[in-house]
Order: sequence, then C-alpha cells, then structure tokens
Amino acid sequence: MSAGVSATWQFCSLSIPKRKGIALPGVKRIERTTVNAWDERRVVDAVKATGRKKLIVTGISTDVCLAFPAISAIADGYSSYAVVDASGGFTKTQVEMGVLRMQQAGVIPVGYSNAAIEILADNAAPEADAVYAALGMPFAGLVFGLKQYFSAR
Repeated sequence: MSAGVSATWQFCSLSIPKRKGIALPGVKRIERTTVNAWDERRVVDAVKATGRKKLIVTGISTDVCLAFPAISAIADGYSSYAVVDASGGFTKTQVEMGVLRMQQAGVIPVGYSNAAIEILADNAAPEADAVYAALGMPFAGLVFGLKQYFSAR
C-alpha cells in the first residue's frame, strides 16, 4: 500500500482541492499538520509497510516540502530520489538552495521523466507507449519503431 501525503486544509487550502480529485486508486491520503512529512509517524509507517527502500519524493516547495522528508528518509536508511521538476518554489534561489542541501545529504535529484522511465526499465514493456505518451516526449514514435523492429526479429 502506498500513501499520499497532504497538509491539512488550514495550511494549504489552495492546493488540496485541486489535488483531492487526482488521488490514485487504493492510495490512502494522510492529512497532517507537520511541516516535515517524515515527522508524521503515519507517513513513516506507511512507507515501512511497503517494504521498499527507494523513495520517490515530491513536494509543493522544493526547499521545504520536498527537501525535509527526502533528507529525513536518507537519515533513516532509505534512498531518496527528489523529483525537482514536479515540485515548486517561491524563488529560484530557494529551489537551488533546496536542491543543493538535498544533494549534500545524499538525496538524488531527478526529473519527472527520469523517474518514470527508470521505473519503466524496458522500452519493450507493454506499457512503454503509454508511459512515453503520458510524458509527452517527442521520441515516443522512435520507441514504438524500435519496439516494432525488435519484435519482428
């Protein structure tokens, strides 16, 4: 089971209504008031329940919502992959400082397409076309052509 984490309505009333309708089926949303999601025991318990040691982390703000739990997870023995372009920031400097701080702590910064394609792992996988199309990558046709070429051999 996975968990989606969001701050309470009181603190993020502008973002939660927009995100509320896009929850993944079977993913329980954990409402919290803690600044660092990793400080919320239910979040850590949900992560531990997956049995996985590699985490993909995003957040509304790169320097706080993304950096704090990603760094905390590293301290607890997890590998954290910070999806920087799926997170935001109030200023360019805040984003840059957040990424720098995460890198110094051992967090691996990635882009959303890097994360999705690394999970995909095989361009011949049945879902490859859908993954590349969802990413809006212009070379989706190339992947399809390679798939057709290798399936004909």
